[in-house]
Amino acid sequence: MKKLPQIHLFLLFILSCLLQAEISHSEQIVIVDRENGDRLTGEWIRATDTHFEIVYNRQTLRLPLEGNRISFTTDVANVPDRIASDHYDKAQQLLQLELPELAKRKFEAALEEFPLYADAHYQLGLLHKKDGEIEKALVRFRSVLLIDNQKFDLVPILTEIGEEAATAEQYEQTLDAFQLILKHYPDHESTAAIAYRTGFLLIKKLNDPNAGFDVLYDAVQRFHQSPEHEEAVYLIGLAQAEKGEYQNALSTLKNFANNYPESDWLDDALLKRAVIYLQIGDPDEAINAAKRAREKSSDPELIAKVDEVIQATAWNIYTHNLPDTNIQVVVVDGNSLWIGTPKGIAQIVTDHTGKWSASEAVALLINEHLSTVPDVRSIAVDNRSVWVGTRNQGVLHYNRQNNQVKNYALADGFPSNWVRDIEMDDEEVWFATDAGVVRWELASASQTHYNRRNSNVADDIYSIALTPESVWVGTADADIAFFDRTTGNWQQRSFVDIDRNTQIARFEVINEKMLFSWYNADESENGFFLANWDGSNGASYPIVTGFTEKELLSNIYVTGQTGKTEKRNNANEENTQPLHLQVWAAMNDSVTIYDSRISDFIGIVKYPEIVLSDAVVQCIAVDKNRAWIGTSKGMLTIEKEKLSRTVEE
Repeated sequence: MKKLPQIHLFLLFILSCLLQAEISHSEQIVIVDRENGDRLTGEWIRATDTHFEIVYNRQTLRLPLEGNRISFTTDVANVPDRIASDHYDKAQQLLQLELPELAKRKFEAALEEFPLYADAHYQLGLLHKKDGEIEKALVRFRSVLLIDNQKFDLVPILTEIGEEAATAEQYEQTLDAFQLILKHYPDHESTAAIAYRTGFLLIKKLNDPNAGFDVLYDAVQRFHQSPEHEEAVYLIGLAQAEKGEYQNALSTLKNFANNYPESDWLDDALLKRAVIYLQIGDPDEAINAAKRAREKSSDPELIAKVDEVIQATAWNIYTHNLPDTNIQVVVVDGNSLWIGTPKGIAQIVTDHTGKWSASEAVALLINEHLSTVPDVRSIAVDNRSVWVGTRNQGVLHYNRQNNQVKNYALADGFPSNWVRDIEMDDEEVWFATDAGVVRWELASASQTHYNRRNSNVADDIYSIALTPESVWVGTADADIAFFDRTTGNWQQRSFVDIDRNTQIARFEVINEKMLFSWYNADESENGFFLANWDGSNGASYPIVTGFTEKELLSNIYVTGQTGKTEKRNNANEENTQPLHLQVWAAMNDSVTIYDSRISDFIGIVKYPEIVLSDAVVQCIAVDKNRAWIGTSKGMLTIEKEKLSRTVEE
């Protein structure tokens, strides 16, 4: 058969496009470029195989197809000039001749001349997609939608790209394609399914519960009849819990259980409710929800987790009413706790059961005193003051008498902005900083700065402890310094049981004893050292051995309290025996107690990993036979009687 001339082939191609355009571009703006250089802008009416009609200046014009270049737009500002159009037409001819690489160059030339040429972006997107260059294709299709999203229906193409990328586990590409659909085609018939799939993708594959929550929440509101609604509500509950919105999560998961009593996710939803109740410190409700999950499940793994929840109720766990769940310091103050986090300080009021509620007034005053929220690393409290040491803003002092906050930092003459530990008594406040030790005399408000240059005291001080006669300080290595408060002299101290490879974690003073926690990476062990105030009669007590990871060894914090005095049987008079010392030691996975009366450790309790998996212990405080343990994921509290019931009070 005789071949048609190339110009005839091109005209047939244009005609086919026009016949399609008569349907898809009706009531749209048409641009006609004539051979004489004139350009007519009007409203498209119809076309035949030889002519087309437009409304121009309120008149109907009937013009021949041959000799006129026709293009459609929804915005006249997006109409290319003649040079760009020539490049585009030549690119189309090259495509007809099956020369795609040359066509690409011409489309790109058209865009260099006129960057808002939506048709050129579209054609390049198709070519990149055909070549497997998905990122480049998405860039072009995104440009099309930004320029004129009414001209093209890209939903089928973007859906195909997203599905193929998901099959290849290229989830970022899937997300890009689906999000373009959701943004530019919100009312398309495919949007419901795409919205749910996008939310599932963000939560399940890309581990972004915040973004996934936003997409799914919008989907369940708009498309609640979709079959994906059930799973979406379940995942929204999980995402709310991940974001710390515990009451919202409990409500969402409760509604899910009521609306989908036969769901495959019902037992998981009930178990998640149990875990949330643990997180907000409601062990009774945690047990009830866990038992319901057990009744609804035959999965041995889930049943094992139910048992973990029930075991974890030995602890009270708190992750709410806090600026941040990363607890860096905790101090007991009567019936309240002062808690330091990277996002400020919190004051929590507690009762004898460990239940708590936030007292926000003073904490808000401290947190908002500076332009940025303090990263709190140390706290000291008495009935007159609250001293707050920060990572980068020096010291904040809250005066309880006048309800005022003042800041002392480098700019105010304080020697450091990083205050790692604070201890105080009736006359002085002592600060451990990265620039040495600071002594603050309360009566005169005078400061004395001790460091390596003037007192042979290390600069990188991590911990400090006060006795009536002395001050103990320690660095991150084995350096221990002793300050005689009577003579005002510093001495370096060492102990037989502590070698140079041992590093000091934290000092404490309990009753008439000094102790500090330590770890030794070379020996793969940690423990604590207990001695008299002056360091005499000291002994070291290893706790953990065999760990090779320095992080596990170094996360050891010790404190203590004096045991209650025993009473004689059937008598009101007390024994004359001295009070016995109980040392609480919090390691990275558990807590234990050393009792001086029996010279041994009593009991050990693991942390509730189902709630605080991978949590790192960072501080401990003890009050009235209850330990408060701060971790990187929340606060734990446990009573001594739950740790061990074998030692008499």
